[in-house]
This record gives sequence, C-alpha cells and structure tokens, in this order.
Amino acid sequence: MIRHLTLLGACAVAAPLAAQAPRATLRAENTLGITRVDEMIAVPWSAVRQRLAAATPEHVRVLDAAGRELTSQVVDDDGDGTSDELLFQGTFWPNETKDFTVEAAAPTAKPKVKTFARHDDPRDDVAWESDRIAWRVYGEGLKKTSSAMSSNGIDIWVKKTREPIVEKWYGKGHDSYHVDTGEGADFYDVGETLGAGGIGVWRGDSLYRADNFKAWKIVANGPLRTIFELRYDPYDAAGQRVSEVKRVTQDAGQNWFKQESTLRSADGSDITYATGLFKQPAAVGIESKAQPLAWLTAWAPVVPKSGGHGELGAAVLVEKNRLVDWKETGNHYLAILKARSGVPVTNYVAAGWTDSGDFRDVKDWWKYLDAAAQRIASPIRVTLGGASAAAR
Repeated sequence: MIRHLTLLGACAVAAPLAAQAPRATLRAENTLGITRVDEMIAVPWSAVRQRLAAATPEHVRVLDAAGRELTSQVVDDDGDGTSDELLFQGTFWPNETKDFTVEAAAPTAKPKVKTFARHDDPRDDVAWESDRIAWRVYGEGLKKTSSAMSSNGIDIWVKKTREPIVEKWYGKGHDSYHVDTGEGADFYDVGETLGAGGIGVWRGDSLYRADNFKAWKIVANGPLRTIFELRYDPYDAAGQRVSEVKRVTQDAGQNWFKQESTLRSADGSDITYATGLFKQPAAVGIESKAQPLAWLTAWAPVVPKSGGHGELGAAVLVEKNRLVDWKETGNHYLAILKARSGVPVTNYVAAGWTDSGDFRDVKDWWKYLDAAAQRIASPIRVTLGGASAAAR
C-alpha cells in the first residue's frame, strides 16, 4: 500500500540554535499496533501557552529528537479568532513512542505546504487538496457557465505528485485538467449525484439532494491543515425542509477528509440522512463494520475518456452508532444514518488511485480503510512536559 516508510519527514531540516529559547518536552505515543505514516499530532494551544507563556502562533516551533525543525501550524479550528491547536506530523512504527521539543521561537525553515483550498470565482468552485489527493465542490455560480448543473456532489481529482496542484490546474483551464500530463487529472464523473461523500436526506425510500452551495468561507489554509465551510440552502425532501452547513477539514498526509455537517429541519424534527458514493461504470460496492468506524466503498476502473487510467476507490467512513442501514439505488451506494436537527454529525470521505503508486489493488484499499478507521478513532496520544529555558 505504501511504497516506502520515511521515518524522518522530508520537511525536517537541521534547526539553527537559538539562545535561551524557552522549551517544553513532548512525548507522542502510537497506541495502535499498526504503522502510521505522516500522522498528524495535535497539541492543545492552551497547554502550550500554559507551559510556554512566550509562545505565539508566529513564535513557536517543533523539533524532533535529533534537533531538526519540523513543519508546524497553529490553527484556529472553529474560526472564532482564538488559536486551538499546534499541529505537526510524525511517522510511527507499531506502538512506538517518540519525543519532540516545542520551543517559543520563530521557525527558521520555510514550511512545506501540504494542504490548500481555493475558491475559483469564474466557476464558483471550492477545490482543496492534501499531498495525496484533491477534491472539488460546486457553487451556485456554476449555473451561469457552460457546465451548469444542480449538484451538491463531491468531485475527486487524483494525484501522482506530493506537490500542490489545485492552483496550477485551475491555471491550465477546465478542459486541460481533465487530461493527465504527468501529475494526475480530474477523471471522476459527478454530475447531479452525491459524487464521493455528498449528503442528502433519505425519506420514503428515496434520496433528496441539496442544490449547489450558496456561501463559502475558508477558515484555515495550510500548510498542514485546511478548513472551510459551505452553506446549502433549505430544500424539500418529501415535505421535510432541510438545510446544511458543512465544515471540511483536510489534514496533510491523508487520503481522507473530515466533514462535519449541521443539518436543520424547518420544524426541528430528526433527520434521516444519506451519505455515499456515485456508482461509476463497472463499480463494485462493499461495506464493513469490523473497525471502530463503519465504512462503505466503491471500487471501479477509471472511465477511459480523456485518457483516464488506473482504478479508483472512493469511500465514506461513518459512526456506527448513527448507522441505520446500507442501501443500493440505481446510481448510488449509500449509508443511511440518523441526525438531530441542529446537532453536527461527523463523517469521513476517502479516495485512492492505483496510479498514484500508493495502492496496488482493491485489497490494498480495503486495508487502508481498516487502518484509517483505527487511526481516526485513536489519535496519537500526547503528553506535554514542563518548560525550561534552554541555553543552546
């Protein structure tokens, strides 16, 4: 599934010495018996400030055990203007524990951007990416273009490169990024469906979808985590009017993103909702409840138009306590779940392409989803020690 294991991230560089930089020790523990590559490590910012009063979002850095500076990010997860977490990445063998140092000192290395989002004004798209995969959703303005359609579906852009591509591909133009010139392409067909992981209402044994998003806001934009919000106006689902506010969180190093959806019914009633996958030609669907999160996936050869090649897996990972049923319709594989009006629900959406080099076949993909469900349910355990002034 993974071509090689890099124990020291490519973004790690030797850290110049800073005189009398206040520092705190940090221990990170992989509690799972699986290897975790480029795993996100999140430290509450309040805990950092408690130990390092001089730390600010611009004046903090993380060093590994060898003293090399790692790319890090202080993120405001909810967009309220207050920093919430200090983020950095590490790679862990099964059940491995690693030590790091957090310093109240400005980073000296230019961060390597691994996540990014942008709004494309001409098309009213929001597209985003990690260093593994990219995605797109459609806004109301799309209806004014030659590609006009009503869709809350999520598009997949497959990548062969770990470098950012979203800005570059928009620069090439709509027709050009549907052709692989060496970095990947937009081979996925969405149309007026849920695409990969869109959300609709399930009512009367039928699926009802929202229209295109009406408003967007980017909350955080890399280098390790990107967050944005979308607003979908109320739509009718067999007499129940439902709106959605969706928050997407994309972390570096992952083929999945987190989507938190707040669904509201006009009368405050509970909502039975669906998330799932458009059935690409020759797709095969499978579901599993064997891990902490249940998952549903579709695997299919990439449609060969525009030179499409390889095979593609798309998946949703959902909370088992919300799951009501699995459904297959004429054009979707669906997970049916329960939500309270106004109470956020969390699902994860994943995609993987054989020609990225990360997945050999569908069995690799299933193993990845099993591991993803475990990793999401068991974040790296962090212990932040006391502070000291390091004369270095």
